[in-house]
Amino acid sequence: MAGPDLDARFAIGARLGDVWHARQHDPDVEGVAVRLWLATTDASSWAAVDWDGTKGAGSFTVWQYGRRRLWDETEAAYRWWIDTGRPGPERFGLTVTKEGQAVWLDVPSDRARAAGPV
Repeated sequence: MAGPDLDARFAIGARLGDVWHARQHDPDVEGVAVRLWLATTDASSWAAVDWDGTKGAGSFTVWQYGRRRLWDETEAAYRWWIDTGRPGPERFGLTVTKEGQAVWLDVPSDRARAAGPV
């Protein structure tokens, strides 16, 4: 078993599809300990989330750009993961046909990927 953090990251990635992420530790920004970048693979939408490094909840600042609100989608995907019982990668499947591919949870009829923005 991967553990809750990795399970959540896997599920969120399955849910969002064409979104990549990167963490930047100690960015050259005053008061920011970590910056999380999210972007669509076509670079048409992005989000940057700054964390001040305070233990516990801390303080977060979010910027979003583009048609898709990627941080909002990420939060919705995280809630979906919680609501579906915090599934790990072993509960996901992938069906590939000449028409396309589908990521699913538990059974092929239960699509994991949201249709369009969450």
